[in-house]
Amino acid sequence: MRPSQRKKSAGLLLIASFLWGSSFVGSKICLNAGLFPFETVFYRMAIGTALIAVIFHKRLRHLSKRTVLVGILLGIITSGIYTFEMYGISMTETTKASFLTSTNIVMMPFLTAAFFHTRLHLRLLLAALTAMAGVWLLGGGPNGFSFAFGEVLLLFTAFLYAMNSITVAKLGVRISPVPMTFLQLLTTTVYTGMMTFFQGRCGNYPPRAIGAVLFLAVGPTLICFLIKNYAIQHLTPIQCTLILATEGIFCSVLSVILLQEPVTVQMCAAVLLILAGILIEQLGEVLQTGSVEGP
Repeated sequence: MRPSQRKKSAGLLLIASFLWGSSFVGSKICLNAGLFPFETVFYRMAIGTALIAVIFHKRLRHLSKRTVLVGILLGIITSGIYTFEMYGISMTETTKASFLTSTNIVMMPFLTAAFFHTRLHLRLLLAALTAMAGVWLLGGGPNGFSFAFGEVLLLFTAFLYAMNSITVAKLGVRISPVPMTFLQLLTTTVYTGMMTFFQGRCGNYPPRAIGAVLFLAVGPTLICFLIKNYAIQHLTPIQCTLILATEGIFCSVLSVILLQEPVTVQMCAAVLLILAGILIEQLGEVLQTGSVEGP
């Protein structure tokens, strides 16, 4: 793999990380305006699917069987992600939600070892324990750790995020990211559309909510999924997860600025521990191989 492709993919993932970090704020704005969880996801997915169909219609004329199967499988996983994530966000603080979903960073080494038959190093266990200590602080820490139902949903969301990356790396190699992303978003649109039918619609859409939905459709949906499905073909799942874990930092800054959420010393310590876990994994790879290598 050419270094230029890896650098380009890493740079694009940083952009996606910022957009995904901002998606927690956008989703919170929609929920606070009265939109239902499935309704919010359906609108962003439907708009994103329509945009990719219009912009890249020439690339969608001939779809291979493998592309269709992988795209639909990714759509099923994505449907699960947004089902658990939207309900989890509605039950907890935005900053905590972002960091809980970022715990896929500690899940990825174990899943990579299982699916790619690689050895699990002790440094990965140390990285996992360090980052999980940060999660412990976010959940209450020494003041009384409590894991509410919303936090459990967000942890399962983190697992599905990790499985999404594993699926692309395992099955999506040498598949064009455009048709794969289109089918992924289309499948999610169909699922959330059916769930919206049963759950109902808000019926009242203030300008702030409309703006948030449009932003979610273009940025965290269309652009981010295209970037990730492209980048993971040039990086490893662990590398992608490490870079995307920075979304928690972007989310924290945006939450404080836009949602006026408080920043505490305990929260800052949790952030540092999670970042320390990321650095332990990253530096361990560099010291061992001279570069970050994947499965």
